[in-house]
Amino acid sequence: MKAYQTIQTEVLVIGGGIAGIRAAMEAHDQGAKVFLANKSAFGRDGAAVWMAGWGFQAALYPPDSLDQHVADTVKGGWYLNNQELVRTFLSMAPKCLDELSKWGMRLGKDGDRFTHARLPGHSYARSIHHAHFGKMLGAEYKKVLPRQVRRRKGITVSEDLFVFDLLKTDGEAAGAMALDMVRGAPVAIEAKATILATGGYMACYPFTTANSTATGDGHAAAYRAGVQMTGMEFVQFIPTAAIWPDNVRGDLFTYSMLNLVYGMFFNKTGERFMERYYPKEKDWATREAASRAIAREVREGRGAPHGGVYLSFKHIPRNIMNRFLEENRESSFLQKLKEVGFDIREDALEVGPAAHYVQGGCWIDPACRTNLKRLYAAGEVGSGEKDGADRLAGNSLPFCMAMGEVAGRQAAADVASGSLPGFDPAQAEALTRKLSGYFNRTDGVQPFQIKERIQQTLGAHAVFEKDAAGLTAALKDLADIRENMLTRLCARAKATRFNLEWMEALEAENMTDVAEMVLRSALMRQESRGLHERRDFPQADPAWLKHIILEKKADEMSFSTRAVTFPYVQPKKEE
Repeated sequence: MKAYQTIQTEVLVIGGGIAGIRAAMEAHDQGAKVFLANKSAFGRDGAAVWMAGWGFQAALYPPDSLDQHVADTVKGGWYLNNQELVRTFLSMAPKCLDELSKWGMRLGKDGDRFTHARLPGHSYARSIHHAHFGKMLGAEYKKVLPRQVRRRKGITVSEDLFVFDLLKTDGEAAGAMALDMVRGAPVAIEAKATILATGGYMACYPFTTANSTATGDGHAAAYRAGVQMTGMEFVQFIPTAAIWPDNVRGDLFTYSMLNLVYGMFFNKTGERFMERYYPKEKDWATREAASRAIAREVREGRGAPHGGVYLSFKHIPRNIMNRFLEENRESSFLQKLKEVGFDIREDALEVGPAAHYVQGGCWIDPACRTNLKRLYAAGEVGSGEKDGADRLAGNSLPFCMAMGEVAGRQAAADVASGSLPGFDPAQAEALTRKLSGYFNRTDGVQPFQIKERIQQTLGAHAVFEKDAAGLTAALKDLADIRENMLTRLCARAKATRFNLEWMEALEAENMTDVAEMVLRSALMRQESRGLHERRDFPQADPAWLKHIILEKKADEMSFSTRAVTFPYVQPKKEE
């Protein structure tokens, strides 16, 4: 193994999604030298923003207001939200929207006013959408955001650079250790400030709407560096991920259709079952509620043949559906259905819950600072319990934009004076030896075997209706993975350049750490609240209006709690 290369910068941004891009832009505009490390090809990778739908929540016009947006968010989060973060970041949503519009995003407008749609859980219509109503916004973000980075010559973007651990010195963040996939060699990146913007860990689950590279790399690296983590028991599942036809499996356009043309759910007996669970909301229940109902229908034997339920649009008049199909004829989802002869006007899709977004991540303050000095977190990896026990639909993108701006501005201010912190060469050398260790084993366990087993374990015990017995069994399974699989982890492919198995070995270790955080947090929270459902504790308990904080201490996972405060929105007794 070659000795590691060293790169120096002022602000290191890890991750090239919406939060990382906005952080890099802001740090640059504030005068800092910025290095953006991206796991894959910049702007052409698996960042969640490129797959985004049409929701961007911003309270723009009366009678809507910031106060109401905050109240909806906190109620949707089951009052577990960190309300200071909620108000800080949502107050920036209108400004963020104006920026996106100025950068060239094609957004729906009526004259000078943005047009809105209403999503479940919102008091008013405040969801901004594409200029062509119904079209996904992911392609628009993909068009405008990378372009803004490339316009700034002071931002260095390094593609295919997989950051797998943080570097420290004197108890402070000093940068990160990475694997350069192009050269097949380790890289130590020394930085005055480091911003984590690595997204979520949805790929730890067997069925997800996210890219397979969403393996919780930033979460695991932060935990190993001693960062306080929170909210790891809350993982959001979207109820309408396509299951069948198979060529659209995992597609999200179904959720847009549910809300745009009001689809209906049916079980295999033809019952419109959502009415049984939610007589008032019916098929328009929140995502968390609908996901749990669908999972129960499947679990109790009333599911469709491929493991989901039916989503039908046959009740919509033919002329209305024809107009919708014509307006969205460029949709790849609808084109794929047409390719296999599936007529959505007559035939019901099969859909089901898929891991879509994670609430858990680093504990942060309103400036996106973690407890590790010089380290910031933005986006999904920067939890701070901003989402509470459930994320309100359409809040993720304004949160990510605002957090990126805040983290970039704060990091630039903090590095304006002072020198590079330096890093411990012994740590960099140890991590280099770790990389070479995968090649030294001629035989052993391949990364995909560990990844699949973690997905099976979480899928079986850490989704809906969890209980102590199942979570304990899952932890025993995880202990076996650590003892008998991780110790034998190897990369059989011996080429160093673009060795994906090498990268997956690192991902497998990250997924193991993430899975343990998820399971232990879920076992500790003895109630059912939002996305966290316990069969043995079926009710929400006011005594559990507190955040679970975990951190690594002396190689052990240590837990504590922190009381929720209510500076803006008080919980109602009946809720």
